Amino acid sequence: MINQPDADPEKTEKNIIGQPFPEITSKSLAGNVVTFPGALEGKVILICIAFVRSAQNMIDSWAQPFERKFGKDSRFAVYEIPMINKAWKVVSWVIDSGMRSGIPVEKHDNVVTFYGDYSGYQKILGMENTNLAYVFLLDQKGIIRWKGQGYSRPETEIELFETAEILI
Repeated sequence: MINQPDADPEKTEKNIIGQPFPEITSKSLAGNVVTFPGALEGKVILICIAFVRSAQNMIDSWAQPFERKFGKDSRFAVYEIPMINKAWKVVSWVIDSGMRSGIPVEKHDNVVTFYGDYSGYQKILGMENTNLAYVFLLDQKGIIRWKGQGYSRPETEIELFETAEILI
């Protein structure tokens, strides 16, 4: 099921904070259907989105420190959403299988691959450069409270952690 958001010109980069995260429904590497943000209400969630394999190190620069700091606390979760063009859907099983082999089994539920037209998500979430990773911190109601892109830096990591701690 794909619920592609309309590219609302009112929801631009400058005012994405405070907006609800758009609904995305897709399947995790574990085979479970996940809907963001609804299925995850009640948790503070770091959502990491990438469009190209080469952005994985960028995602890791955000996700790994976040997991080290908050990973043992059940009030937090980290999800990765690889966004892959719909043309690749016919070989999605090959792509997902490759990802499964490179990702620890315990993280398979937290990697939700989206195959489809992602242009609406790009617009609504301000993700213009598909070579970058984008991270969004959502509060317990699925509202975007913080956004980052590219590689994490010490100052952005501090901002992310402080925002996450405030949300709890």
